[in-house]
Amino acid sequence: MAADRDGSRVAATAARLLAVLAVALAALAVALPVVSGLGYLEQLIRTPEVVVATSFSITGALLVAHPPARRMGWLLLAVGAASAVYISALSWTAYALGGDDSAVLPSGAGFAAATAWVASWAWLPSWLVVSTVLPQVVPHGRPLPARGWRWSLVCAAVLGLVGVVTIALTPGPFDFFPGIDNPLGVEAVGPVAEVVQPAVQLGMAAPLVIAIASVVVRVRRADGVERRQVGWVGYAVALTVLAIVVVPSGWANLVVLLVPAGIAVAALRYRLYDLDLLVNRTIVAVLLVAGAALLYVALIGWVGALVGTSEGAVPFVAAFAIATAFHPARVRLQRLVDRLLYGLRGDPYALIQAVDQSLREAATPREALAAGVETVRSGLRLRGVSVLVRMPDGSEVEERAGEAATAATVPLELHGRQVGELRVVRAPGRDAPTVDGPAPPTGADARALQAVAGPLSAAAYAVRLSGALEESRTQLVQAREDERRRLRRDLHDGLGPLLAGVVMALDVVRSALARGDGDRAAELSGAAAEQARSAVTDVRRLVADLRPPALDDLGLVGALKGLVSTLTAGGPEIDVHATGRLDELPAAVEVAAYRIAAEAVNNAVRHSDASRVDLSLAAGDAGLKVHVRDDGGGLPAELTPGVGLASMRERAAELGGWCNVETTTDGTGVRAWLPYDAPHAPAAGPDDVPSLTSTTEEVRQS
Repeated sequence: MAADRDGSRVAATAARLLAVLAVALAALAVALPVVSGLGYLEQLIRTPEVVVATSFSITGALLVAHPPARRMGWLLLAVGAASAVYISALSWTAYALGGDDSAVLPSGAGFAAATAWVASWAWLPSWLVVSTVLPQVVPHGRPLPARGWRWSLVCAAVLGLVGVVTIALTPGPFDFFPGIDNPLGVEAVGPVAEVVQPAVQLGMAAPLVIAIASVVVRVRRADGVERRQVGWVGYAVALTVLAIVVVPSGWANLVVLLVPAGIAVAALRYRLYDLDLLVNRTIVAVLLVAGAALLYVALIGWVGALVGTSEGAVPFVAAFAIATAFHPARVRLQRLVDRLLYGLRGDPYALIQAVDQSLREAATPREALAAGVETVRSGLRLRGVSVLVRMPDGSEVEERAGEAATAATVPLELHGRQVGELRVVRAPGRDAPTVDGPAPPTGADARALQAVAGPLSAAAYAVRLSGALEESRTQLVQAREDERRRLRRDLHDGLGPLLAGVVMALDVVRSALARGDGDRAAELSGAAAEQARSAVTDVRRLVADLRPPALDDLGLVGALKGLVSTLTAGGPEIDVHATGRLDELPAAVEVAAYRIAAEAVNNAVRHSDASRVDLSLAAGDAGLKVHVRDDGGGLPAELTPGVGLASMRERAAELGGWCNVETTTDGTGVRAWLPYDAPHAPAAGPDDVPSLTSTTEEVRQS
């Protein structure tokens, strides 16, 4: 560890010294024409080497001090040092020639001949690194892992070395300084150089293409962070190229500062996630400036054609018109660029409208959920969106659009409970990841997702209800078949043999009477009568299982009063209260109310240790309310729900109603709502659903 720290200090010190030397050489190159007044400074700054030498060297020295960015730092430092050597050699030679490129080298200026020789080839290494090496190693200083990418770097280095050697040994005058002959020129190299130099120039096209291809491959393979890093460099290069095309050459060279700045941001990951905002604002600024310039020229021409001149107040009128329209244009243009880059996340209202439209046009709840998910994905420019719905039976239903990957989640809640999860896979690098996984959505994304969470929650709830309905249908069909099987078994195994026995006994009685055996006939007729009575008992039992006979004989209230009269002996006092038109209830509601009330009263008598039980029935316009309340000790803290509690809830659910159990220190109560013909239970208000304790909630969930 100590050795690593010492090595880092030595590397940082060496890099700083080299950067200082490069900056000094660049300063010398600029100082020579300024001090001497020879006038070749303008030609010197037409090329970007002065800016490259300074900015790349300083940036490289800073990056070398950071171990993760050390490789990139040395590469930038190499580019800056080579550019500094080139520009200082060029400036010194021009100074020795008195500012005249074509002048003959004066006697005693041997050092100027050496600098001219260095200037002839020193530009090639920096250009080679910038064009073929840096694109392949951004942002970590390493090429892509495949061996072919490394071989392309080796080929580029070999071609560069051949080019440098060829230029350095070619005899004759230099291209930059025709009045100076190459002091190290070799005559035998001349004919070879005529062939090698075009071949090298042609061969360098391959590394350039490979470098561009490597950037594309790296972006496609990269994760969000690395893709952002490459994006910063690409943004800097694109802006530099745009400035070089638009801005005059002298000022355009200053824009080259963006390249090392972009590389530094990528290597150090400093404010890495501001790239979206920067690109957004740059696009808006470029479009505004270009539009303002075009509009200004058009207004000048149009107004000038009307008044016959383009001078005087015409430019002022055009500038005033542009200034007036600038802010509205910027707002509209910003909205358009936001829509282009980010979809509808900046306009949640439009996104809600789109989601609502897709939900309404779907044929089924499942299709509505799928359509809503796709609308959210396309509207927010997300890589993937899915909604996970947990069904009442414990299974899961998922609708997905786009990619499936580790995603940030947004809970979907409706009626006070979570009905599903909205999972989003965002564009690579849109936000900084966390150590625990994808970062939760923030800013405009969070607002947009919260806006669509409502419609998607309704769609998820509809999927849950459709699943619960399908499950209920399945249970009803199963219950019907079970009941038919039970009736068939009871009829076949119980009532059938009894009736068959009666028939057989009567046949024997007839035979006995035919023989004149009256005693035998009387005995057999008595047995047949007993079997017939047993059959009648079985028939009554089967009928009672289908529907309590007391409901037809006494009505719901009378049947319940008759039931509780058998439970009061030695038990709690039971009062039955009824309001409303209870004589016109649907048959299914009557049976369900009777079974629920009977089960609740039986539980109160057997388990609550109560002294009083109140049973109330209230028939309204939409349904029947059943309330059974005792003054016992309440439900135990550790309750294991039995078949009775589940049966009460199932009977209410079959009719689209609900049944809740509440418990307090003052006793236990059962409330049920049984709608007459409603497809679902009404919204529960404070008068309908009491505040339940944790034990009640546990009972309900069981």
